[in-house]
Amino acid sequence: MFNFLLDFITQGDNVSLWIIFVILIACGLGLPIPEDIPIVISGIMISDGAIDFSHALFVSMSGVLIGDSIIYWAGRRWGVRVSKHRYISKIIKPNMIRSASIAFRRYGNKIIFIGRFIPGFRAPIFFFVGMRKKSFWLFLTIDGIAAMISVPVWIFVGKIFAENLPALENAIKELKMGTLLVLIFIVMLFILGSYIRKRFTVRFVKGNKEK
Repeated sequence: MFNFLLDFITQGDNVSLWIIFVILIACGLGLPIPEDIPIVISGIMISDGAIDFSHALFVSMSGVLIGDSIIYWAGRRWGVRVSKHRYISKIIKPNMIRSASIAFRRYGNKIIFIGRFIPGFRAPIFFFVGMRKKSFWLFLTIDGIAAMISVPVWIFVGKIFAENLPALENAIKELKMGTLLVLIFIVMLFILGSYIRKRFTVRFVKGNKEK
């Protein structure tokens, strides 16, 4: 898939950035292509001198955030009704929405940030956040901060490994695994912090009552 997309996008010459932009929006809507691939390809194009970093960053960020925003507004506007559609239910599965609900109750707005780094779970989380009618600007800010971490990283990965595609594919796999491990660590910290806070609150309240 990677080589096919690389050839497809880079043969577009002057419209390559538009192709990346459209693919990224489609990825947000459930296109079964890893979002990182078109972003990595923009990094390869930077290495080749076809585009510059600022254009690649702007187009990638725009495509990512527009795709995420469409999912958010679909959840806010139509909610569960649209998730029951026979085609949309294949992208945003009801059981994934239930999982997003559980995660949101446990982690609150933090799940928006975490969701950006979890392919396959991102759309249900953003859809559910829309269903809850959370502030769009809050959603966009948190999602944008997360994207400002992930997007430049993938661009630089493409730029650094542009001359060695096999190494690039390995780097993508390793970075995905590393990101997953970091997220697991962050979630564990959230759980530990929540547990410590509850224990401290219980002891504080109990101590005051004894006085």
